[in-house]
Amino acid sequence: MARTNSEKLPEKLPRCLADGNELLRFHGTIIACSLGMNDDYSNTLCTLDQCGLCQILRHGFCIIKQEFNDAVGVLTTSSSENAFDPIGSSDGRKCVIVCRVIAGRIYNPLQEIQEMINDDSGFDSLVKKIRAESDIEELFVLNPRAILPCFVAIYKL
Repeated sequence: MARTNSEKLPEKLPRCLADGNELLRFHGTIIACSLGMNDDYSNTLCTLDQCGLCQILRHGFCIIKQEFNDAVGVLTTSSSENAFDPIGSSDGRKCVIVCRVIAGRIYNPLQEIQEMINDDSGFDSLVKKIRAESDIEELFVLNPRAILPCFVAIYKL
């Protein structure tokens, strides 16, 4: 969908046309169940509403409802360390999901772009936080179906 929308634009974005602007990103969440705790490496997902990992693995990122600049989507980070920031100090074990993200056209409020952010803007992602050297630290992905969980790292903190 990102590639198709990019083809319709007067200004062609080569990265969007080639692969939809695919990025490797991190998403932090909590584990409220015993998944990954025992030596038997149980792969049974729980049905607990508060278990973010099992909910994401069962239903995808569609269950995540985060808001940023009047838009609803999913927050991803450029490093696993920063993925824990949105979680805060919550109960449960923490984990990071390594994800492939189709970022598509990225709206960067630090650039001079006149379009408003809404469903008709043509943007697929929003920059939430950027480093001084122009690397996107936090990316807010508007379409949760554009995020594919690939690996899970469970932390003992």
